[in-house]
Amino acid sequence: MTEPLVSVFTCVYNRADKIHRVFDSMKAQTYKNIEHVVVNDGSTDNVLDLLERYRTEVPFPVLILNKPNGGKHTATNLAWDNCHGDYIVQLDSDDELLPDGIRKLVGLLGCVPDDKRDEYWCYVGRCITQLSPSMVGKPYPNDINLLDREDAALVDKQVGGEKIALLSAKALKGVRFPEPPGVKFVPEGVLWEPLNAKYNSWYSNEIIRKYYVDEGENLSHQKMSRQTIANKVWSCRWQLENRRYQTKGMKCLIPYCVGFFLTSSVYRKGSPYMIKNSGFVNLLLALLFVPSYIFHFIPAIWLKLKGI
Repeated sequence: MTEPLVSVFTCVYNRADKIHRVFDSMKAQTYKNIEHVVVNDGSTDNVLDLLERYRTEVPFPVLILNKPNGGKHTATNLAWDNCHGDYIVQLDSDDELLPDGIRKLVGLLGCVPDDKRDEYWCYVGRCITQLSPSMVGKPYPNDINLLDREDAALVDKQVGGEKIALLSAKALKGVRFPEPPGVKFVPEGVLWEPLNAKYNSWYSNEIIRKYYVDEGENLSHQKMSRQTIANKVWSCRWQLENRRYQTKGMKCLIPYCVGFFLTSSVYRKGSPYMIKNSGFVNLLLALLFVPSYIFHFIPAIWLKLKGI
C-alpha cells in the first residue's frame, strides 16, 4: 500500500503557552507524508508569530489560515475545506501525538480490504494523559470489529475515554458543521452521529495521542456566561430536534427553557434550527417557557427586596 497523504488540522485560539506540544509532536512524527493545516480562530496573543516560525522549521507543508473568532466548529469547517490529504486527523492545540501516532493510524487501513474501505469513515485509536501511560478508558474487546455497526458503536461508548481517529476525506466531502448565529460551540456529535449511522468505523487499542487534563481551560470547565448558556441552549435544541422522544432529548427540555430567555437572540436569527413536525414538543416548550421566564426574574426580585 502506498503511503497516503494525511492532513493533520489544528484549530487554535490563544494557545501561545501550549502550542509547542503540537509543534514538537508533529516534528517527531515517523510518518512523513503529512501536511499541517492550522486555523487561527481570532487569537489575541502571540500564537500567530509562533505559527509563522514553526512553518519555517519543518519539512512538510504548513498552511496557516486566519479568521475572526467563531468557535471550533467554524474553524474545523475552514480546515476541512483546505485539507488536501486522503485522510484527516484532528490534533487539538494543547495536545500531542505520540511519535508513531500517524503511522499507527495509517497502519489500520491495512485491516480493511481495499474493496471495503469506502464503507469506513474513521479508524479509531486510543489516548493517554500526561498523568499516566495507561490507556484512558477500558480496552476494546478483541471482537469489536466483528460486531455490526450499531453494536460496535455502543461498545465504543461503553469503554469510555477520549479517542482520536483517522478520518476519510472522501466520507467527509460535503459534510460540515452547522454555523448557527450567536453560537460558538457546536458539539461534535452533530456530525459524528449521522456519519456513524452511514459508515462503519474500525476500532483499535493502539495508543496515538496524549492529552492534558486538570489545566482548567477545557470546554467542559468553562466559566458560566451568556455565551456558554447560548451554546448549551443550542445544543439542547439540537438534542430535542434529533431525539425528541428519547430520554436524552427530553432531559434537555428544562435547561433549554430556563436558558432560552437569556439567549433568545440566537433563535431570532436561527429559524432553520426550529423544531419541526412536533406539535407536542413545541407545546411543551411553550408551557415551560412561562415558568422559566418567571424563574429568570426571581433573583432580581429577591435582591430588590433585600435592598441590594
